[in-house]
Amino acid sequence: MTRFAWLQSRTQTLTVAAILAALAIAAAITGVQLAHLYNIDVRHCQSSCDLALSQWLSRQTFLQHTLDILSRVAPALIGIFWGAPLLAREFETGTFRLAWTQSVSRSRWVLTKLGMGALATVVVAGALTLTITWWYRAIDLASSNQYSLFDQRDIAPIGYALFAFAVGALIGAVIRRTVPAMATTLGVYVFARIATTIWIRPNLMSPLRKFLALAGASPTSPVQLGVGMHNGGHLQLFAKGDGPEGSWTLTSHLVNSAGHQLSPAQISTFLHQYCPNVGPPPLATKPGQGVARVIGPDAGRACLEQVAKTFHLVVTYQPASRYWTFQWLETGIFAVLALTAAAGCYSWVTRRAS
Repeated sequence: MTRFAWLQSRTQTLTVAAILAALAIAAAITGVQLAHLYNIDVRHCQSSCDLALSQWLSRQTFLQHTLDILSRVAPALIGIFWGAPLLAREFETGTFRLAWTQSVSRSRWVLTKLGMGALATVVVAGALTLTITWWYRAIDLASSNQYSLFDQRDIAPIGYALFAFAVGALIGAVIRRTVPAMATTLGVYVFARIATTIWIRPNLMSPLRKFLALAGASPTSPVQLGVGMHNGGHLQLFAKGDGPEGSWTLTSHLVNSAGHQLSPAQISTFLHQYCPNVGPPPLATKPGQGVARVIGPDAGRACLEQVAKTFHLVVTYQPASRYWTFQWLETGIFAVLALTAAAGCYSWVTRRAS
């Protein structure tokens, strides 16, 4: 049965292995060169460092885009083209009956297919994410917060791929038609990833809190502050803060001296009392758009000075030191989901399939 399962998947497995080998060779050659240029042009830069960084980042853009796309879609592709057809094609064409009448039990048949597919998935996903993480090491060090690329680096993509494969196999066993199973697998995978990113990952560990003073806010400081009109509406107060360097900032909001978050009504009352002479044109655009400087007459500056005296900013964040904890936790979650889907697939085939 093992040999038969290998013969069935040999062509696609060897094709993927050849693509990975070519990609690894290209990444090894260009990655060493990119890291060498980083050490020369960027790390020891004395002047015009922004220009040097920009020029360095413009190198190997084709491979950057290729690896970036692969890191995003590879787990889904494994689920669609390996997981979903694994059993669906057998049921759709009726070839499963041949295996079951040749002294091969249902249990052995499904376990062999799932085991070999899962092993191939882990090897392929591991090799791919290792290659991508290694190639991007200098670029990530120079230009990105590690949390911003959390789901494209290190071990998390292995968990995603294993889950996609297992849930694809389960859906294929239930639906028994290849194309609908592939489409359903994609939908389930996308939903699981979105749900994890929005609702689960931020709550895996209790975030830390940091209080930031609003005095001295500037475009280069951790705090940005401004007052202005948004889309021609009422006067608004814009404030945004970031956690320590390398951290994952979850929320930032204004609080009063008692530590309570301000309501829109409280902010409006404050602005009418202390900023009566502030109006269009806006003194600042929304900090989320990257601008945090006061533009306008003395009334605007006095308004922001009063804001800084009255309120402060509270930021919730996950520190950089928790990055690998989050990696292991999320990988574990998807591994457990994969095992659950595999168990469901086994139960469905051995008890209900016919």
